[in-house]
Amino acid sequence: MSKPLSKQINNGFERAYNPHLKKQSRKGQVYEEEKTEKQQFGEEREKISSILISKEYFAKELIKNGYIDSYIDFFYLGWGKTPNLKKQYANRNKEENIENEEKEEEEEEIDELEIDQNIPRHEYNIQTLNAFYEKLTTAENALRDAEMEKNYEKNKLAIEQYNSIRNDTIHDQGEPLEAIYFNQKCIDISKKYNLIEMHITSLIMMGGCFDKMSNPNDMNISKSLKEEARDIFTQNLSGQNYTLEASIYKALIELYNEIANQQEQMKNYSKAIDLLYKLLEILDCLNGISGNLKEGGMGEKENEDKKTETYLKISNLYYRINDYEHTLETLSKIADIKSDSGDSTLTVKYKIIILFLALSNSRIISLCSNI
Repeated sequence: MSKPLSKQINNGFERAYNPHLKKQSRKGQVYEEEKTEKQQFGEEREKISSILISKEYFAKELIKNGYIDSYIDFFYLGWGKTPNLKKQYANRNKEENIENEEKEEEEEEIDELEIDQNIPRHEYNIQTLNAFYEKLTTAENALRDAEMEKNYEKNKLAIEQYNSIRNDTIHDQGEPLEAIYFNQKCIDISKKYNLIEMHITSLIMMGGCFDKMSNPNDMNISKSLKEEARDIFTQNLSGQNYTLEASIYKALIELYNEIANQQEQMKNYSKAIDLLYKLLEILDCLNGISGNLKEGGMGEKENEDKKTETYLKISNLYYRINDYEHTLETLSKIADIKSDSGDSTLTVKYKIIILFLALSNSRIISLCSNI
């Protein structure tokens, strides 16, 4: 009876990296290998590249055992030829892209060049590839069982496995094309079989893939994905899963704040203001359900502080575009928040800020009469 694949791989890996490992002959005699440093290095390289612990070995095992879909997925992982699904999202979200079209075309050409030349993005060690093998085959078995038994709840196991690979392939550097590919499998399966909660979670996590790239176009793609998740939740699960609802709101709050900061740096002040007002709306939504959560909600103090911080940002942006009326109006809202919380010291502080701004421009002194 042959050893399990993982055991074969681990044994091969251990021998390849342990040239002094004690071996036992068929007669039971034990001997110690003694080699020069040069011989050790040569044999180590030879063993590392051997079929037993190579990517080709996993690929052949997948084919031999009939895992055709997993073979394709593993090929993308092992040889860095993952399809660039980023482009389909970029095209879908084109009207919201901020950078000019010339820059977009330049970026697309670079993406195509990488794939055409098969430049590997990440190299995975044998243990990680072995883990991918196990997860891919588990997922494919779950999908087969779900179809045979017409029990589509079993597809959840496949989504969990693909999501785990997605998490394994999120890296601190470079575009997470592999993570996007496996995240898309989660979206497709959950949508096809109407697994609504998993569909929502997968959309939020796909947004997280685009967040990793941190450029304005990708952040807008993330925005559309997370807003889609919110809309699906509102249509199907409103009032049924407060924990999931809170995670959507928190993802949007963080994202709106990040995009607003980017827009401010690009001097798109009006767009930044619009996003911050959206953030305030989501803060109210999160505050509204916090009482239904055991954990993961937002306390009154935290909510007030976040609102105060956001209104300060908005007032600063209005001031930059010389809209003094809205600057004062926004700062007045901060004073109201602090008055409601009974913090008289801070109320005075923010009223002083308002008066200071008013005195700095004679045209708006009259606007302070109601403060």
